[in-house]
Amino acid sequence: MDSVTVCAVGGELDHLTADAFRQSLLEALPTAGAVVVIDLSRVTFFGVAGLRVLMEARSWFGRSGRRLQLITGPRCVDRLLEVAGHTAVFDIIPSLAAVARTKPLASVRASAR
Repeated sequence: MDSVTVCAVGGELDHLTADAFRQSLLEALPTAGAVVVIDLSRVTFFGVAGLRVLMEARSWFGRSGRRLQLITGPRCVDRLLEVAGHTAVFDIIPSLAAVARTKPLASVRASAR
């Protein structure tokens, strides 16, 4: 059974908060489980800078042999992923509950504000 690390983000994810988001993900990398879930369900604004961090995270976690999954939901997140053509690039899951039913969770909180 794979271990899961959850990084939950809330608020605005834009050029002002992207560095804090990036730093939180980098800090989680050394101890992250085999599956990393970035929960964007509480994001109220999602800008290109946030998308750039997700693309970087996909690369970092992938190189380290971890699987990255996203929980989206807010229209601002889904729309930017769609417009940028990245919906097929990420493994998007419907909710944390879908993961929690089959895998133990270790939580890491990353709050972008």
